[in-house]
Amino acid sequence: MTVEIDLVEAFYKRLSGEDAHGQPLQAGTTQGLAMGPMFPHSAMTQGTIQQEVPVYTGNAPTDKEAPYVTIGRPRKRGEEALDGTEIPEVRLQLRVHTAHPPARADHFQAYEIAGRAHDLLEAAPITVDGHEPYVPQPDLQPIPSYDKGDQQALDVSMDYRFSSL
Repeated sequence: MTVEIDLVEAFYKRLSGEDAHGQPLQAGTTQGLAMGPMFPHSAMTQGTIQQEVPVYTGNAPTDKEAPYVTIGRPRKRGEEALDGTEIPEVRLQLRVHTAHPPARADHFQAYEIAGRAHDLLEAAPITVDGHEPYVPQPDLQPIPSYDKGDQQALDVSMDYRFSSL
């Protein structure tokens, strides 16, 4: 289980800015007046502010407002080759959580944060159990939207598979 714990810890430290790379995950939020609720990214928008996106292992606190990223429990699976040797694989899921007023939902914010998270993971090698594994492209899966209080939650799942650990 050491490899899986090291992987979660490496991802957490990288995305929260606590490792040697030292840059926390950030995302832009649109501020200012737009032409209307259907055009949140119109030319009349006054600007974008960069904000740090918190990262949690397991579940985020219930009082935490979106956006944030959670790192799920790693899963270790393996396949057996024809010659009987086991080929292990570690799977790790990140979930990008965003929430918006229903009439102003921004489906692209979760994908933007997911892209920035992946770029940050690739920016410099991460060390897991003494190895520097290649960080593969994740499988991105949208999570069906759901109501969270008076907002509409729009999440994206980032599924990583590491066969080199």
